[in-house]
Amino acid sequence: MKRKVIKQGHNTLTVTLPRKWADKFNVKGGDEIEIEERGSSLILGSEKGICLDKVEIDVTGLDRSSIMFYIRSVYRRGFDEIVIRFNEPYAYHHRVEQKKKVVSIIHQEVNRLVGVELIEQKNDFCVIKDVSGDSFKDFDTILRKVFLLISDALSDITIGAKESETVLIEEIEEKHDTITKFISYCLRLLNKKGYVDSRKTIFLYTIIESLDMITDIVKYAARDLLAYNKKLKKETLDILDSIKTSFTTFYELFYKFDLKKFSKLNEIRDSVLKKIDVLPKKIPETELVLVTDMEHILEIIREISGTRMGLEY
Repeated sequence: MKRKVIKQGHNTLTVTLPRKWADKFNVKGGDEIEIEERGSSLILGSEKGICLDKVEIDVTGLDRSSIMFYIRSVYRRGFDEIVIRFNEPYAYHHRVEQKKKVVSIIHQEVNRLVGVELIEQKNDFCVIKDVSGDSFKDFDTILRKVFLLISDALSDITIGAKESETVLIEEIEEKHDTITKFISYCLRLLNKKGYVDSRKTIFLYTIIESLDMITDIVKYAARDLLAYNKKLKKETLDILDSIKTSFTTFYELFYKFDLKKFSKLNEIRDSVLKKIDVLPKKIPETELVLVTDMEHILEIIREISGTRMGLEY
């Protein structure tokens, strides 16, 4: 779109903002906007972000996990108020094969979300509202914390398995919830405001969503280890070590671009795949399933390594 430059006084030039853009980001007279020079272009940005006031969702008939994911998805989308309606007081929790109160499920999920509170609760609906205002200033700090917490979880699962430290493995469930909370907030900020450099928003969103998948894989692996309750074979432990090394390498790559690290990531992945090929004769079936599931982390890292390349350029 084009805008006419208007001369005001001797040295001042002004240009009007598109009304549609101003409404979308809730920009009004007297507000401040960021202006960045980029060659022959000027990039305008608003701290306010997209205004998504309210949404209503109906979770009637959904199971416990679906309810939590539904609430999480609209939170990540950026809505400031979420009305949750339900005609049944209970929802089924498939993993434990029990019915759970819908209100309790909602409370549990809200506790995993940054900046919102449950402000109203009735027999057939609840209201969640943003009480923080969502500030982008902590985005980079929180994202680094996500990386460090996932790295800790991978260390816990490896050390816990090696040294039969059950407590370390048990704590991964709580660590997962904390990581998910921070990931959800990062995705919410990207949806509402976009990254400071708007060209990087989609790349960051893809990487953070992938970190969410890695976190879930680690959580499920921890549950499987606790159920297995046996000392793992050396071959299995070596693969867990390699997966931890691969994630650490990607973390380093994310914050300091280095093409040599891409080669290292591919080397680790190919080495693990070769080891898995000969494992059926060396380890129990339960451990084979465990390492096969954990190997998916290497495939995810491979994909987001390419995304990281795009982020650089």
